[in-house]
Amino acid sequence: MYQTPETAKPVSSFRGDRYRAKVAFVSPVARRNSFEDETECFLGVSLQNRNFMPNRFHALTEWAARRFPRCRVLIGDTIHRITLETTLGMPPAVALTEATRLGQDFMDEHRALLDSYADRTVFDYVTCGEIQDGEVFRRHFGAIRDYFDRVPAFRASVETFGRNYHRHDWEQLTADERAWRLECSSRYFLEEFAVFATLVGQGTRVMVYPGSFSTLAEIADGAFPGILPELEQLTVVSIQLKRR
Repeated sequence: MYQTPETAKPVSSFRGDRYRAKVAFVSPVARRNSFEDETECFLGVSLQNRNFMPNRFHALTEWAARRFPRCRVLIGDTIHRITLETTLGMPPAVALTEATRLGQDFMDEHRALLDSYADRTVFDYVTCGEIQDGEVFRRHFGAIRDYFDRVPAFRASVETFGRNYHRHDWEQLTADERAWRLECSSRYFLEEFAVFATLVGQGTRVMVYPGSFSTLAEIADGAFPGILPELEQLTVVSIQLKRR
């Protein structure tokens, strides 16, 4: 297990509340005490999400730097276009451009922080856009889309996850709006899962995220046999952020 040198201290110039990151749960549970044996992880970043405000992101990077020699920071740029389309009504092309810009802004804003860990942990950015341009992603997406169409239990899990995302205004939506949002959110999650599978195939088998992925946790726990083997190999570490 990788340990942080006691003398190494990252830049900490943020004002306001400070946060501490701790493990909420690990899926599958059997890997709770062994995931730190891996040499690298990827930290998923959801754009325009309060859990990735500077102080909270700092807590996440501190947590990762204490445990892994390498951390790939996965920027959810191109998939964020779906959120912009459904919540703000942006046309697809406009949403993609804006999502890509937001991703670049996030990387620029936090580059100095990540560089400050260089003496102990290598942090590097990888974007969903880069991964989605590749043939491996397209193959994974096709396979998981086929599984979604064939396996009712998996489809129900993904759609339940989607309804939960839209729960705050679900009752105000028409039947057509609900169906459209559910279709979009399902597309979002399937694209995201195909991105994760691509990273696992590259050797990064631990995902770190400040929140929960119910369907992804179910996959890791073996609830959907026959799904992409890369997803079954993934360990999901859900992080809780608390004020110090």
